[in-house]
Amino acid sequence: MPLPYIILPILLLMCFVACSPNNSKIETELETIAREYLKAMESEDHDAVMKTIHTGSVDYAYRNRNTERLFKDYDLKYKLLQFRYIGQDGEYAIARFEFASERTSGKDYKNHSNDTIHVFRKEDGKWKIWRVASLRLYNK
Repeated sequence: MPLPYIILPILLLMCFVACSPNNSKIETELETIAREYLKAMESEDHDAVMKTIHTGSVDYAYRNRNTERLFKDYDLKYKLLQFRYIGQDGEYAIARFEFASERTSGKDYKNHSNDTIHVFRKEDGKWKIWRVASLRLYNK
C-alpha cells in the first residue's frame, strides 16, 4: 500500500484529536506498551510481541509472519529514544515514538533509528498497537 494511503488517515485522525483530563494516565499506558513491544522484540519473544498488537489490526498477520523472520535473521538491540503522546479521539490514541535498532549478531544489518506515529486501540480493556506509520528512517 503506498505510504500516502497509510499516513493520510493518521493525519486526519490527528486533526480531530480531543484532549482529555486523564492524558497522563493514557500516555503512561501507551509508553508502557511501546516499551513492552521493544523489550519483546529485543528478547525475540514472539508471543510477547504479538500481545502488544491489536488482533483486529490489518497489520496483525503481517507482523505475525515477519517477526519470526526477523528473529531468525537478526539479533538486534532496541532503545526507545523518545516517546510523545499526541492525543486521543474516541477509541483511538496516538503517539509518536522514535527508537533505535542495532545489530548485536547475525546477518548484515544497517543500524538505524525510526521515527514513527503509532495509533493504538483498546482490546479487552488494554491499549494495543493498531497501525504504524514510519515518518523517518535514518542511519545512526
